[in-house]
Amino acid sequence: MMLYPAGPDWAQTFESTIPTSELAARLTDAHSFTRSTLFQPFGAGRGAVIAQRDHLLVLAVHAADDQHWYEVTPSLEMQNLIWSFSHGYASQWSALELKALCGCTGWPDVIALARQQFAAAVRSMERALSGLPEQDAPVAVPDMPMYPGDVMELPADYLTSMTGAEVVECAH
Repeated sequence: MMLYPAGPDWAQTFESTIPTSELAARLTDAHSFTRSTLFQPFGAGRGAVIAQRDHLLVLAVHAADDQHWYEVTPSLEMQNLIWSFSHGYASQWSALELKALCGCTGWPDVIALARQQFAAAVRSMERALSGLPEQDAPVAVPDMPMYPGDVMELPADYLTSMTGAEVVECAH
């Protein structure tokens, strides 16, 4: 696992035999990611971005003997925000800067957004590595069979209200 500014809680490592180009295609085609140009936002040797969605990156970290290691981690901007928040420097960011960087104006919203997007990206990565789409196809409900006659009719007295002794018995 690589260490990034936000810390180890904000990086999820995956090992797979799926080549980088195929995984990038899966993430792009079935998981709403955008294919990336293999840039290295954290510096040389710390992972090249193969796909991005919202404020999350999928990095190709290492490959050897048909084994590939990938990381899901927040973008550099979000990493800096998370680091500032977790190290007591949240006050250095104005609401306007937060809004420009991530669309949120308060720290609770920034952290909630990061958690939600991180969990969703990790889930998407797990599903992409398994060859599954983002969402399972809805299960088709069979149509109600049609029967000739009055099979589904209720008796005429079925919906009548109860009175007298019947009501007292039901109340107990």
